[in-house]
Amino acid sequence: MTFTKLKWASFRIVNYVIVVVNILTFGYFLYVIAPYTSYFFFGDLRFWKYFPYFRKYYFYSRSYLKSVIADVNVRKLFHLPLTAPPMDAPDCKKFRIVDGWAYSVDSCGECSNCCNYITECCYYDSSNHKCLCYGTLFWRFFNCGRYPYSKEQLLYFRCPKFEVMNERDCI
Repeated sequence: MTFTKLKWASFRIVNYVIVVVNILTFGYFLYVIAPYTSYFFFGDLRFWKYFPYFRKYYFYSRSYLKSVIADVNVRKLFHLPLTAPPMDAPDCKKFRIVDGWAYSVDSCGECSNCCNYITECCYYDSSNHKCLCYGTLFWRFFNCGRYPYSKEQLLYFRCPKFEVMNERDCI
């Protein structure tokens, strides 16, 4: 394992531990590490602006973790190796934006199928159809920034934005 991959894995493990500690403290741990929390999720150290989301994240992460443990389909759709690189977009060798996409490249239009799969994402602003964490550490290091990660994800969520470029390579 290279040093870079070790850094990525360490970062993910630390954040998984934070989620577990937060669940065990009924959502209060994020307040203890508030500057980190707000930077991680929102790219902003002004943590007081994001306090309402800290509590929402407790309920979201509890539901998400429960689903990952209990449901094999969730594990399959959202499997992410610890050493996977952070990403800002899906693999351009496997996926591309469909011709005629009517929205900007950084928008999913009015679709939120993958955001609200398990439970409504606490960082998805449904009134404006946008992700409040777009481009942050959370977004790049976990599933959001790399979506779609697999052909199965794309098909399952009936994603209107992306299409498979090369059927053979997209497993």
